[in-house]
Amino acid sequence: MRALVFGQYGDPGERLRLVELPRPAPAPGQVRVKLVARPVNPSDLLYVRGEYGRPARFSPLPGCAGQHASPAGFEGAGVIDAVGAGVTGPRTGTRVAVSALGTWQEYVCAPADSVVAVPAGVPLDVAAQMTVNPFTAHLLLRAAGVGPADTVVLTAGASAVSRMIGWLARRGGIRCVCVVRRESQLPLVRALGAEPVLLRPGRSLADDLGAALPEGGADAVLDAVGGPEGGALVRSLRPGGRLLLYGLLSGRPLHIPPADLVFRDVSVEGFWLPTSLERLDDTEAGRLTDQVRRDVCGGMPGMEVGSSHDLSAYAAALADVARPGRTEKVLLRS
Repeated sequence: MRALVFGQYGDPGERLRLVELPRPAPAPGQVRVKLVARPVNPSDLLYVRGEYGRPARFSPLPGCAGQHASPAGFEGAGVIDAVGAGVTGPRTGTRVAVSALGTWQEYVCAPADSVVAVPAGVPLDVAAQMTVNPFTAHLLLRAAGVGPADTVVLTAGASAVSRMIGWLARRGGIRCVCVVRRESQLPLVRALGAEPVLLRPGRSLADDLGAALPEGGADAVLDAVGGPEGGALVRSLRPGGRLLLYGLLSGRPLHIPPADLVFRDVSVEGFWLPTSLERLDDTEAGRLTDQVRRDVCGGMPGMEVGSSHDLSAYAAALADVARPGRTEKVLLRS
């Protein structure tokens, strides 16, 4: 099978390479998924760069003496084509979304109880995006501790996760203020019923953001960017408000004035999806999965596909991901 792997950390465009590997066999309790589509997410690229929350698994490449490499890719969708011993759940031919290391290859094995059956009528291009961003949106909003009539500020306001959060927030009566960097992104935010704030070069985010907030400030900030705007985001919070950092898009440290933490009782916390999922018991995880399936069927935004590329054309996919102003997902297909 074809697989995208990397032998050392670095720029994905330079480190990734396409190799031929033996097709894996499912272990007891596992299913093998013949993958059709996989998104290129920020977490995938951080993993190749060595900047993700878990180290890469560099292991010997079968048939390549002396060479070590790690698989890439964390989610995708396809069809179960083999099941391991003891599997009593999903059967061959079932369309599933899968979250597992190594989805940027043609086949992947995963625990049978971890794959998500794809509802009828949902294309695999959409299903390939089900296991990361929708779960992140739900759990971030839950972690923010907000309710009806509260106000939440979202950075990267036109991103997939922000649009999902905005959609969920509107359903729950929560007001969203979304920070965007391009005028072309304003209609995407307004379509969700959220209020956009355009970040203009040479202007203070604090001033523009403050004008959009209720007296006293926002109840929570969900930040995907980090960087020097952290101070303005903290100052946008009411006393006792919370900032949740869940992304590293700027690649720069979050600048937080200590006085805001000390005198205004503002808290700053990190959010990482794997840790949040591990805190759920089986019942909670099942309910959340069912809700995500319903949301996807119900038209949750943020899952639009902008371009698709064969695994062999990964360089073109990476170039599309880096395109400024992109709001649609880039897929790798086979």
